[in-house]
Amino acid sequence: MAQAELLRLLPDAPQGLRDILDGARGSVQPPIRSEIFGLQRFAQHGQSLGETHRAARASPRAPTFFPRLRSNIRTLREAHRYIGVQASTGYDISPAAEWLLDNFHIIDAQLKEIHEGLPRSYFRALPVLLDEPLAGLPRVYGVAWAFVAHTDGAFDDALLTQFLGAYQEARELNLGEMWALPTTLRVVLIENLRRLAERVATNKAAREVANLCCDRIESLSLASLDRLLALLNQRGVGRVFLAQMAQRLQDRGSTTGDTAGHREWLTSALPDVAAMQAQQRADQTADNLSVSNAVTSLRAIGDADWSDIVARTSTLMRLMLSAPLFEAEHPATRDQTLHGIEVLAKRSSRSEVAVGQTLLELMRSNPSPDNRTAVASHWLRGPGRPALLRALGLTAGALFSASALATYPWRSLLRRVALPSYLGLLLLSTVGLLAWLLVRAGVGSGGTGAATGVGGAAPWLIVLAAVLMSFPASEAMVAVINRLISESVRPKHLPRLALASGIPPEHRVLVVVPAMLTDAESTDELVHRLQLHHLANPERHAQFALLSDFTDADTAQAPGDDTLLAAATQKIGELNQRYPVEAGGAPRFILLHRPR
Repeated sequence: MAQAELLRLLPDAPQGLRDILDGARGSVQPPIRSEIFGLQRFAQHGQSLGETHRAARASPRAPTFFPRLRSNIRTLREAHRYIGVQASTGYDISPAAEWLLDNFHIIDAQLKEIHEGLPRSYFRALPVLLDEPLAGLPRVYGVAWAFVAHTDGAFDDALLTQFLGAYQEARELNLGEMWALPTTLRVVLIENLRRLAERVATNKAAREVANLCCDRIESLSLASLDRLLALLNQRGVGRVFLAQMAQRLQDRGSTTGDTAGHREWLTSALPDVAAMQAQQRADQTADNLSVSNAVTSLRAIGDADWSDIVARTSTLMRLMLSAPLFEAEHPATRDQTLHGIEVLAKRSSRSEVAVGQTLLELMRSNPSPDNRTAVASHWLRGPGRPALLRALGLTAGALFSASALATYPWRSLLRRVALPSYLGLLLLSTVGLLAWLLVRAGVGSGGTGAATGVGGAAPWLIVLAAVLMSFPASEAMVAVINRLISESVRPKHLPRLALASGIPPEHRVLVVVPAMLTDAESTDELVHRLQLHHLANPERHAQFALLSDFTDADTAQAPGDDTLLAAATQKIGELNQRYPVEAGGAPRFILLHRPR
């Protein structure tokens, strides 16, 4: 209806302009922008926000922000098209519009990034806010919204760390929320960019409508202008339209009889034109900064070290990092430990921090000679798991009860039946393959096998054939079953250390390359490979060795042996001179030769 009315009032208005100004879409929402906070003020705000955030588990029917996200992307694309048309036809565009045009590929790629970073199943597990204005949305969404609003969309990891630390003094965020934060920040930034892009596009469209009206001002009645202003007010850009009309009529010169009535109407509708124009300039400057901040932050979020940010701000991470072995572990191994704590927290109805404290008490109070009990995986996935479950009030018998199977990882049950299932499947498949081969052999020979066996052969001969065929048949089925398992089962990663400062002296390693000394050219190639291994792993406490043999011969010594060995020794010595070690240190390159 609004589009039809706009077309009737301005028949020469293009379709894109009418779409942008469609009053049925409601008023353009203001940007997510509030007072800019410094470190201290941000900490105060984080603590007060944590005190007011009441949250609960999300219900299966709770709304998600994914429909709004798709709407944001559609609106951004529409605004991008309109601004692009305006720029291509020679109209001046603001710096904010230029940012949107030049960086739209970054914005457009965010939908995929967000869906991969925060799938619906993950989103459903996040606690949601109970109070307006963000009721029903994840609590971490409220945290991200506050951060974007009070930084004007600029990403600063120092401010974020301060904000999250203060927030969790009042309200603890679980680990899932912490890892959802980077993706949720992207969602809020896209929401802000949608609002900014829509505002830039609608303001531009309102000015274009003002230009169209001024071009045919003599034919427009005051009633038409009233109706047009009402339509533009539905989109919240009526004052932008009036300010542009005032500018155009001012450029036309002194008052004439043809436009005197329109000027009076304009003065009545917008008494303080100068104040409105000044406000528009201030808003445009602020929008330019907000758009550039948001686009830059979308890049910065992807480049940030979120493992470090989470380690500095998560209560659970700070607690677990007090254990020296956990601190020394590789991030992937830490993630396994943290995921195990997260699962047990859900099962025991305790907080993640409480489960982490119980785990640390067991790790510290049960020393073992080999230090194995000081490793978290010993209690989460190893022999110490029953003791950890008892400490959490979870009995081993309850793990496989009917009520617990829905929440307990089914992989634990599979581990119990894995070997019998594998052997049984191998036996059945081998017997089935043998039966099929014997039946095919009988059919191919044309016999019935009623009295003498398959294809007329004697029973003992059939048994002998089955025994002889069982070995290659079982090998074939082992290959098929192993391939199916390797393609369908997720690999289990072994725990490993991070070695962030390199290999320590107590863990020094020797990289050995088995080799055969055959001629001078191959010896040079072997030494070169040894050098490449060192260049790929420039560790202080790593040595590299050739473990060499001579080719087979009829005697212990063969002509040319001493020459080959001397050449290899010389090459190794040259490598040690090229890459020297500190005084008193073991040589970096070694030749270990075995005589015939």
